[in-house]
Amino acid sequence: MAEYKLFEGDTPHVSTAAFHARRERAPHLEQPVHRPRLEMALELIAAAYVRMANEGRSEITLSDLGCGDGGLLQTLNGIVGLTAWGYDFQPSNQAGWIERGVQAELADVFGADRDQICLGDIAVATEVLEHVADPRGVVRWIGEHSRYLVASSPWNETPEAHDECHAWAWDQDGYRALIEQGGFTILRHETVGQFQVVLAEQMGAAPCTSS
Repeated sequence: MAEYKLFEGDTPHVSTAAFHARRERAPHLEQPVHRPRLEMALELIAAAYVRMANEGRSEITLSDLGCGDGGLLQTLNGIVGLTAWGYDFQPSNQAGWIERGVQAELADVFGADRDQICLGDIAVATEVLEHVADPRGVVRWIGEHSRYLVASSPWNETPEAHDECHAWAWDQDGYRALIEQGGFTILRHETVGQFQVVLAEQMGAAPCTSS
């Protein structure tokens, strides 16, 4: 089991709004390396949706934490009974929200704006946890509010070979431990190319009812 801290001190620069302020929009949905893991995330979201629908839930909510330019949210448009919204703090991504017709807000989800963030029944954190200062704390926070978590991060990075924008890296066992320490039970743990994608459940969470 491996978990690697890839920065010194308490707060990695790559986790700050200042670092992301001038980064270019990244249309991951249209990028061949990223689209397969987004499709897997969509499959796991659908599995969580079906589980709740089979329990008689007619209104289900989803929050995409670090939604980028809204590619995943776009794939959710039109799903009956699902209300989905996202947050991201990179200004360049706002153009994507308009083009894709999705609901998203510019916010520092894991920093200054955390107390104003509304989490849904399903929380999505794809390619997010490896960027934040305290991924364990983030997973525990999500577990307090969302019944399901769909998360993804690379599975094959090490201190010697990793994206320079990443603050953390995990192998598959390390990622499982990260998710489970937040009170979640892992339902599925898939690998897609260089990414691992997880669906996990936490009973007893208290989600918001609207964005």
